[in-house]
Amino acid sequence: MPRLSFQTLLLKGWMRWRGRAGLVRRALAGRFYPQAPLPKGATVRVAAVQCELHLIHHPADYADKMYHLTRQAVEAGAHLIVFPEDTGTHLLGLLPGTRQLTPEVSLEEAVGAWGEGIQVADLFRAAAPAARPIFEATFSTLAARFGVHIVAGSLLLPETDGRLYNVGYLYGPDGRLIGRQAKAHLFPIEQEWGLACGTEVSVFHTPVGRLAFPICMDHTFFESARVAYLKGAEILIDPSANPEPYDFHEQMRGVWGRVQESPMYGVLACMVGRIAGFTFEGRSAVYAPLALTPERDGILAQATTTDREEILVCDLDLDALRAFRADHRPDFNPALYRRYLPGAYHRYRARSKPVRPV
Repeated sequence: MPRLSFQTLLLKGWMRWRGRAGLVRRALAGRFYPQAPLPKGATVRVAAVQCELHLIHHPADYADKMYHLTRQAVEAGAHLIVFPEDTGTHLLGLLPGTRQLTPEVSLEEAVGAWGEGIQVADLFRAAAPAARPIFEATFSTLAARFGVHIVAGSLLLPETDGRLYNVGYLYGPDGRLIGRQAKAHLFPIEQEWGLACGTEVSVFHTPVGRLAFPICMDHTFFESARVAYLKGAEILIDPSANPEPYDFHEQMRGVWGRVQESPMYGVLACMVGRIAGFTFEGRSAVYAPLALTPERDGILAQATTTDREEILVCDLDLDALRAFRADHRPDFNPALYRRYLPGAYHRYRARSKPVRPV
């Protein structure tokens, strides 16, 4: 199939939805919006949304799905709602031809059938003009109507430098965008697709605490969490979409370990489901330093399943965390770090560069 067929497909599909944020707002109008409660003192109730990933074929259906998940969290008393990574990937279903995708057909196979030289990154790059306003309108409207803070998960976007990033969003209870966070450490498959790494870790000061939300693989490396902690983060949020069957030990190498090294609360929201050759599983959870958990295991709450949609709710006592941090300040050794860093990283990268055949 020639490349023109792919371009024509995009033109017929995405141009149909481009600029249709109004569809989202109309779909969300006239619904019941219970108001999120105000935090009581320094206690914040967080909801981790374990969301099922599937292709959605109309913007109103996307808004409807996110509305019901958000409403469940608000009705459970949440002040802060966390969605998993890749919440924008549902919107690939707006593209004609994706209805034929099955869990057994890989995304690479499907894209390759559209023409020689077509890459997965081309699909997400072309999707962005339609997906971005629908995604933004959905979560901005929900945050404002429910009066709640929402970490909206992420979607793949081309930025001003022309490169494709995995970008997360945080909205406030007035519906305004508080900030964004680009994923800094990529899965091998994301590297193969040509995504670029983010180069910042941001901390956002909000009425529900000082928040940081590095994305998924970022929590496998201590550096992201350490930077967030040193910048004052109190709640370390992990929007995750792990494209593998659930493995307890693999999951525990992530945000659970990070909050033991750098004392913060940790909130893990996992994507689940089977789509385009991928099996997404994970057990959403809320973590804390060992001493702040009843069983001294670092776990405050966990989802009951690893492959089903559910809402996990847990209270975080920020005063208790602040008192613990005052008495348990990590004994960092900056002199040691200055001696070896960042030179050790540069040498590692130099050694790791693939040798190209002559």
